[in-house]
Amino acid sequence: MASGLFVDPTTLLRVAPLVTSTAAVWFCADQYLYYGTFLHRDVRQKTNEVLPAYWNAHLSKGLFNIFSLYGLSVATGLANALSGSSRPAAPGSRWYLAGACFSIAHFVFVPWAAEQIRAMVHDGNAVESQAKWMKVHLTRTFTVDVPGWVCFGLAVLHSVHAI
Repeated sequence: MASGLFVDPTTLLRVAPLVTSTAAVWFCADQYLYYGTFLHRDVRQKTNEVLPAYWNAHLSKGLFNIFSLYGLSVATGLANALSGSSRPAAPGSRWYLAGACFSIAHFVFVPWAAEQIRAMVHDGNAVESQAKWMKVHLTRTFTVDVPGWVCFGLAVLHSVHAI
């Protein structure tokens, strides 16, 4: 390592968006698992009663995680795309830029997701709204979150050299 440090800061920058997007995709999988439980036939009867309070209690913490993970993915993705050795001509820079764009695109789904969350909390039919939210969530996960993660993975493969 040219810097003489134990861990090269440039390598950390190159790997950072892959790490944060991996955590974001894992968070998506967890949400599917945990929120999907409310739709299971054994708990459906209680869901309309419990789910509004659950969303109210969970939302602020969940939003912190979402904004932190996607914010870091966008920031480090753009930093890599625009940094010195990763200029637009460099092989990894386009992948970093694409990953950052996919991370931003996560927020395009906010109006649809927020509509279902609002309905779960205020309209009294949490089961139906939860099922709709799950469809939005799965669509978002497989159209922007997973592709963003793949782009960051490809960027790292093109940008990080063996030690």
